[in-house]
Amino acid sequence: MRQDTSLRTLIELVKLGARRRLVSLSTSELGRVLHLTQQGASVRLLELEREGMIERGRVGRRLELKGAMNRREEFLFTGRVFSGMREGGYYVSLGGYRRQFTNLLGFIPFPGTLNLRLVSPTQTEQKRLLRSMTGIFIEGFEDRARSYGPARCFRARIGETQKGAALVIERTHYDDTVLELISPANLRRELKLKDGDELSAAVHLE
Repeated sequence: MRQDTSLRTLIELVKLGARRRLVSLSTSELGRVLHLTQQGASVRLLELEREGMIERGRVGRRLELKGAMNRREEFLFTGRVFSGMREGGYYVSLGGYRRQFTNLLGFIPFPGTLNLRLVSPTQTEQKRLLRSMTGIFIEGFEDRARSYGPARCFRARIGETQKGAALVIERTHYDDTVLELISPANLRRELKLKDGDELSAAVHLE
């Protein structure tokens, strides 16, 4: 529970701009954002500071806060494998995406995504926080049929041995309870996975 509330607090700070710059606010203002008392907001900040996820100072009665996520190298996601709508193979195979994945990630992706249904609210909060990060930008493009939206990806170690990347897609029918992974390997075959199996992926915060 403590990790859940810490991540929710950090997400709100990121929304306020604390990811990249100092943000000046009082604990009462933060409490209103978090729907907490001033004391409750102070406790959340102490937890984040102890975990090394924020840096803070004080100017008069106001706090100056900045995220320290660059100190964290990765998020560990855990989820259960499930079959999607099989659109992943189509999109990954499109030349406009495939060329960028190859050039930017250094591998030709297997034509498909591996979908993980994240196992806890903490995991979902991590996915939301991942959306606020820069990652590796994949440009959108157009062909004669339609336009395709941009995405971002983050290098990942999938299971114990497989390299790949986690996708953060702007146009998707999945919510933040799902993490989509790509890899040069057929992950289901290489890791002997079936629907319902649990799998972890260490996602690097680039």
